[in-house]
Amino acid sequence: MTQPLPVGTRVRHYGQQWPAAHQGTATVQEVKGPYSDDTYEYRVLTTVDFSRRPGPSNPETRETWLSSLATIPTP
Repeated sequence: MTQPLPVGTRVRHYGQQWPAAHQGTATVQEVKGPYSDDTYEYRVLTTVDFSRRPGPSNPETRETWLSSLATIPTP
């Protein structure tokens, strides 16, 4: 069984390839699971515009859920 990411972990979505995504574009707020397929769901606080870098004009104020299959922790 895999372990869930802890609350507070900086993450990015697997589809985000631009360099700033490696710094993280969301923060884990809540974890649900494990489910029958050994996955988790993460409620994250992410940027208003998911396709842009975080910053003053694109704050992390939007909540959404991400599957553990699509979530990559950042250093």
